[in-house]
Amino acid sequence: MGLIGLVVGGLIGYLVGVQSAWKERGKQTLASSNPSANSQSQGLPEGHPSITTEADFEALKAAVQRAPENGALLSSLANKYYDAGRYEDSIQFYQRALALDPRNVSLMTDLGTAYFYSGRPDEAINFYNRSLDIDPRHIQTLHNLVIVNLQGRKDPAAARDALEQLKRVDPANSSIAELARMIEEPASKAAPSQQPSSNPRQRIF
Repeated sequence: MGLIGLVVGGLIGYLVGVQSAWKERGKQTLASSNPSANSQSQGLPEGHPSITTEADFEALKAAVQRAPENGALLSSLANKYYDAGRYEDSIQFYQRALALDPRNVSLMTDLGTAYFYSGRPDEAINFYNRSLDIDPRHIQTLHNLVIVNLQGRKDPAAARDALEQLKRVDPANSSIAELARMIEEPASKAAPSQQPSSNPRQRIF
């Protein structure tokens, strides 16, 4: 039992470090205000583990089962499912992590984006709105709210409102021109691919 506890404790500590790396990466993305500045195509943060097999997922799930109240483990597993394009799987673990940290706007935005990629834009917008109730200046949430209103709800007016809010919060944001173009052009031309394989979490295009 002592050896098992030591192994699990070591894994938890390692994943807490991974989660910190992702949080730091998120700060850099917000600071750059560049839709592609920190895309996954440029590589994962230093020390970020590559989980590519089902056995890897099962090992992490087992660690979560041993420490079900560990938010860092839950977030890490949710992120891994998201990064693998397994959005339905990611949703349940984002929900559990958010239950432990209900004012975490980054988790809300990640969860909302997972809902969007699962074909549920209304639920995505619900979590974006909850995020903005806590932090009306959260740039990633505002950015994604434009996209989901436009592509998910097919509501250009709501997308324009979200874009105006983003302009007020961050007038120098380099994505504003592209978002405006998407709103004003016909949907067939404006909509980018909804495949987020090269995009960081919280960012849709």
